Amino acid sequence: MESYHDFSRIYDILIQEDICYEEIASYIIGRVEKKNRYLDLGCGTGTLSILIARHFQETYLVDLSPDMLTEAVSKFTDAGLHHKAYALSMDEIDFRKEFDLVTSSIDALNYLLEENQVQEVFKKVFAHLTADGVFIFDVQSPYKIKEILGNNDFVYTTDDLVYTWENFLDNDTVEMSLNFFVPHGDLYERIEEFHMERAYESDVLISMLKTAGFQSIELYDNYSKNKPMQTTERWTIIARKREQNG
Repeated sequence: MESYHDFSRIYDILIQEDICYEEIASYIIGRVEKKNRYLDLGCGTGTLSILIARHFQETYLVDLSPDMLTEAVSKFTDAGLHHKAYALSMDEIDFRKEFDLVTSSIDALNYLLEENQVQEVFKKVFAHLTADGVFIFDVQSPYKIKEILGNNDFVYTTDDLVYTWENFLDNDTVEMSLNFFVPHGDLYERIEEFHMERAYESDVLISMLKTAGFQSIELYDNYSKNKPMQTTERWTIIARKREQNG
């Protein structure tokens, strides 16, 4: 079963109700010095990628879902931005190129269910960064996955769609069963999706980043300057290949 197959058509409608992409893009751009080549891992439909890509000469897009990637490529083509796109898992990248910035946003890394997969991503990101390159990513915190999502069910209604969301928690992993009902005249089209995300403790992620070679690692509360609290739902991590001066 391939996640996001039909979901790619309604993803932007859904996610933009909760995510301010402009603020995230500004946050990320403000932490990058050189802006030649940019790599986005788990780019989805490219809504965030395209805002960041405007500041770079070339952008590489990676997503496991061809359908999501098709949406992203369409946006980049319409905008006339130089890009290359690859339907790959994040731990499979091997471009023989170096990037000034690598990102992975909107909990893409939570979809990697094994620690060795995450470690491989960190290792490959480090190898793909320039000497002063930076890796900026976010993950849903264990608090969000275990306490907010947990075994809870949700029902949402908007002007554009109705959907139900059932969660099943097993230790550190939550399985999400979603049913979307998209109106077409007097009828509704049903789109069914299943997703799994794993919670990773911050000390585990930091340890894996250090193992990969990163020397400067910062942990924040959801694209802010604030340190995380116990109830923080999304962590932002900034990992630099080389220590900052000063």
